[in-house]
Amino acid sequence: MDEEDWVDSLKRRMEEAHCKRQRQDPCSIFRVPANLRRCNLKSYDPTLIHYGPYDPSFVSIGPYHRGKPCLQQVEDLKWRTLRSLLLRNQAVGLERCLEEMKDLEARARGCYSEVVDMYSKDFVEMMLLDGCFIVFVLACEMDYANQAEEDEEEGVLKVWMWPDVKKDLLLLENQIPFFVVKALFQLLVSPFEGIASAEELAIKALIRCYPGRRDSLPAVPGGRIHHLLHLFYKSILPVTETERLDANNHDLLPLYQPKTSTKGVLESIPSAADLKEAGVKFKVKKNVTSFLDVTFCGRVMEIPLLALYDKTESVLRNLIAFERCYMNTGDHVTRYALFMDCLAHGPRDMSILRKEGIIVNWLSGDEEAARMFNQLFVEVAYDPWKNNYLSGLFVEVSRFCGLRQNRWRAKLVRDYFGNPWAIISLGAAVMFLILTFLQTFFAVYSYFCPPS
Repeated sequence: MDEEDWVDSLKRRMEEAHCKRQRQDPCSIFRVPANLRRCNLKSYDPTLIHYGPYDPSFVSIGPYHRGKPCLQQVEDLKWRTLRSLLLRNQAVGLERCLEEMKDLEARARGCYSEVVDMYSKDFVEMMLLDGCFIVFVLACEMDYANQAEEDEEEGVLKVWMWPDVKKDLLLLENQIPFFVVKALFQLLVSPFEGIASAEELAIKALIRCYPGRRDSLPAVPGGRIHHLLHLFYKSILPVTETERLDANNHDLLPLYQPKTSTKGVLESIPSAADLKEAGVKFKVKKNVTSFLDVTFCGRVMEIPLLALYDKTESVLRNLIAFERCYMNTGDHVTRYALFMDCLAHGPRDMSILRKEGIIVNWLSGDEEAARMFNQLFVEVAYDPWKNNYLSGLFVEVSRFCGLRQNRWRAKLVRDYFGNPWAIISLGAAVMFLILTFLQTFFAVYSYFCPPS
């Protein structure tokens, strides 16, 4: 082969790869980046590393964690869920389900960022078992056809399993394409009355994993849904983004200089304690559609309630990892993590947020809660120039702290009202000045107006 033929063959391979990629769905199921995993391992007890926030502790979904010895006990449950679903809808046989999965195999393989090294029959079997397990879990959560109690009596799923199952269904590496779930849902579940769509069923079931408070169920997101984590991600986004303001020509607090990039993009704000000293008032924001919907107006910062429990860190970390891996998404959870990292700098800051009702802390204490937020953003690479829905808030907070009267107030509070002894000393000094003034006044008065 001469050089010209070699170049032509390379061009053909490039075009073939390009056309093949265009025919496939964009990959949306990724491995967690090594830097995020490496950072997280340092913050966990070595005996608990295996069950970190990125790894399933109960059930494997998809190929990435398939076959792990610690997850094999649930494989029998998958077969039982498949049997239960087929018994409920006997008009659909196993053969029909397998044919549907075979038709979706090539498309499903293209959704993974890594080549799935599995035989065709094994891959189709995995999609059927994992897809039916997800459909069964979501359907039982809604107790459709009044079958949940019977299933529990048969030993399919117990009540105590639900938290671990739902946590595992929201792991980035523990996903199968949503069109697989939707196809099985339409075959096996949709005939039952009262369930409109697979998306609606999933949202109603996974809403219990929502770390904040919602006054109503989120609407079914529009557009393509890639997997359960993607659906959950789209359901937590605020309906409208905070208005972005011009970051130029704003005064900065000399006592606290926010870190900026070389081009002046604000990347941090003072902590909750520092903001409170400067006169900022914290308030729980109600009637919100998302815990990400943070606002600052005047001197009031409104933050939706956030509940911290043992699964919250896993949910947030996997949402951040999804934002870092999937290019066709925003940075909302990443920006929120940066915001909370700045705000909850230590136990004192967390105590302020907890007393204001913004944080409901079910962890061991304020120190652990602050540590979680401080480590949440470590090793997270992001583009400071990418659309930041909190950029206006960062600018307004820095501008507020830069006002002269707020700087004086912060210094007064910090230097003279930071502890009881300082308050007592200040009170004694003020009283001494008053008594000295009165003594001087009466001495001068008696000199110029002596008693007759």
